[in-house]
Amino acid sequence: MKKTILHLLIMHGIIAQALAQGTATQQTEKEHGSLRGLYSSNDRANDIRAKLPLPGLLGQQGLASSNSHNTAARKVFDSYIERVTIDAKASGDFSMQVFSSGIQPNQTIEFTVLDPTGKPLGEPLTVNATEKADIKKQFSMIRTWNPENPHLYQIVLTLKDASGVLYTFTKKFGFRSVESKPDGIYVNGVKVIFKGLNRKSAELGNARSSEEAYLTDINTMKDLNMNAVRLSYYPVDPHYFDLCDSIGLFVISELAPGGKPKEMVKEIVFSGLNHPSVVCWSTGPDFASNKELDKEFATLDVQNRYVIHPVNKENGKKSDFNTVANSIIYGTEAYTPIEIGNGIFSGGRAAGLDEFWSEASRSNKFSGTFLATYQDNNGIDPAHGYDLKSKEKWASYNAIKEIFAPLGFDINSISPSFNGVINVENKFLYTNLNRLKFSWKLILFPKATQKTLEPLVVEEGKLESPYTGPGEKGQLKFTFSQPFTYSSVLQLNVTDLKDKEVYTWTFPIMKPEDVVKTSPEVASISTIMRTEDPEHLSLVCDGINYIFDKKSGILTKVYVGKRDLPFNGPFLAGLSNYTMADFKHLVKDNTHTVDITYKGESSLSVKWTFHTGELPRMDYSYAMKSPGEFTGITFKYPEEKIAGMKWFGRGPFQVWKNRTKGQTIGVWEKTNKGNAEYKGWHADIYWVQFTTNMGAFTMYTETPNLFLQMFSPLKPGSTLNEFSGTPFPDNGNIGFMHQISGLGTKPAETAPSKSLKSASEQLSGTLYFDFRW
Repeated sequence: MKKTILHLLIMHGIIAQALAQGTATQQTEKEHGSLRGLYSSNDRANDIRAKLPLPGLLGQQGLASSNSHNTAARKVFDSYIERVTIDAKASGDFSMQVFSSGIQPNQTIEFTVLDPTGKPLGEPLTVNATEKADIKKQFSMIRTWNPENPHLYQIVLTLKDASGVLYTFTKKFGFRSVESKPDGIYVNGVKVIFKGLNRKSAELGNARSSEEAYLTDINTMKDLNMNAVRLSYYPVDPHYFDLCDSIGLFVISELAPGGKPKEMVKEIVFSGLNHPSVVCWSTGPDFASNKELDKEFATLDVQNRYVIHPVNKENGKKSDFNTVANSIIYGTEAYTPIEIGNGIFSGGRAAGLDEFWSEASRSNKFSGTFLATYQDNNGIDPAHGYDLKSKEKWASYNAIKEIFAPLGFDINSISPSFNGVINVENKFLYTNLNRLKFSWKLILFPKATQKTLEPLVVEEGKLESPYTGPGEKGQLKFTFSQPFTYSSVLQLNVTDLKDKEVYTWTFPIMKPEDVVKTSPEVASISTIMRTEDPEHLSLVCDGINYIFDKKSGILTKVYVGKRDLPFNGPFLAGLSNYTMADFKHLVKDNTHTVDITYKGESSLSVKWTFHTGELPRMDYSYAMKSPGEFTGITFKYPEEKIAGMKWFGRGPFQVWKNRTKGQTIGVWEKTNKGNAEYKGWHADIYWVQFTTNMGAFTMYTETPNLFLQMFSPLKPGSTLNEFSGTPFPDNGNIGFMHQISGLGTKPAETAPSKSLKSASEQLSGTLYFDFRW
């Protein structure tokens, strides 16, 4: 069957060429029209596309040994070019082997190279036609291939004799050089930092796969600011390589486990042989110890690309990001971790990736990494990451895109003394920043009382792109006509020359305390009314009744007209190792204060301030002994009575301690139905408004860098994510945190969870409450 398919494929190529020469009939074209789309357009003079992984069968003896093929070919044409092998260096050195069949005396091959615009690159070169003809030439003024600028050229081979043109063969290629050095892989003299993804060839489809599916796959990786893909498990459709060549991705092509390795070497080499995107081969872990395979690769690959032998540094044990990062930083070998962050033992997609990337990048041995898949398997439904079928993007997708974004800035926020200059670091491998487009907006976000979510663009403009080479630092210079301090954020959008977004960053301008000052005025209603008994303290301020439990110190009820809001707290998040030591109510100049002090292994001090015409204010400070993975205060409100929330902070998705990237400052709104990302931690909170069955209420903070706790995304009693204990407070469901838990962490069962905060550290914050709505 294989010989039959190959016979038909070559017949189709020859017939198409014969038609161009006017030597075949229309009937013949119709008979073979069904095969259109089965072979790479790069390997024939027609416009056929590769849809079957067959080039691995085209070995050095493959076509020449088929007698049935040769006999059938002569019915249409006697002489033709079968295939080529290309080695085009970044220096301009070019060598090629041309394999032909049916060659006769006095036949020649004319060799021409066309640039991306279709213009000839230098003069044509003519050589005598043989079954294996060598062509060598030196080119100057070329543009090299790399994934950021995938410049492709095209060879045109014309087989001639005294009567004229006999056959024409075309093939696209790129000038690029690959070297292996002790600290990693170099392409065109530049050390490569792989930002990639693992893709199984079987996932990429077969003859029925459409170009659209391939484009979606590759463009998704490009949108994530990735520059590489690791392909494994069976030879890949050559058209996938064609798209990696033209769109721009480094490719590592790997043997599949099982099978006959020498045969698989031939298949993957011939499928990726002439593609500039393919920079390395890999034996795969199953054949990593088989050094004899290097000889097989070297025999077949004229470019002599480096062969990777993957190793398991941990001898089969699970490795967390910290272990791998330490191996990179303190190791002596070049290190490129693969299949990391797969959501099995290291949590959700992108969890820990930012910390790992930052730490590993400190080592000159670091060569990048390949994530396992698009999606997580972290037990939270739906999965984070990206679904190729629905094209729905989740929190981890945005996180990866920001982490892999090839730009770095020296600030995270804009201070009132901002001089209009932001220093930028170019983290591209090959691209100067003057090839990017920079635009900005000063944005004012709506208040909690406004119904709209749409921000007001105060001012916008474009920046001059700095001339800053890879690895260099430059400056972005902003000029505003309006006072920028009246805006909420400075938004910076960066695109390439084709208007593809690199990323959009938001730099906060206003602090939470600035936003609190813009909260709606409170109508002053007479004086504050107090009612007190041995167990409760009732304060009515501006028409709202606040009930305190004098034995526990917590706020237990809030009455707004006929609305009874079951809001109570605060509590130290997840702790009970403290008791109330003192409860005081003081009145001075129509200002009522309620001071509560808690002591024990942990401590908490709370001060409520009520003054007519102002929002109630709660100042608090605390210190935790043996703090867990989260630190902060929390309140209780029945989850089933909250229909949704609107908040000003980073969104639209939840974050974790080890996955904070990818969220932007804005005003967001979500409901409490069928929305997994609604629950959890939310970063850089300014205010949050809850919609309940009894109306709405809003909480403001003037403390920067706080996280909002919105319920818990984990099922009760769940052991998902391999946490040794519950990662969310069990004594409250609406909290304000200085530190939050991570995703996928697995502390030792015999040791307490580690915290970034020390047990003696005093932390504090301020909240405002608006129950009027």
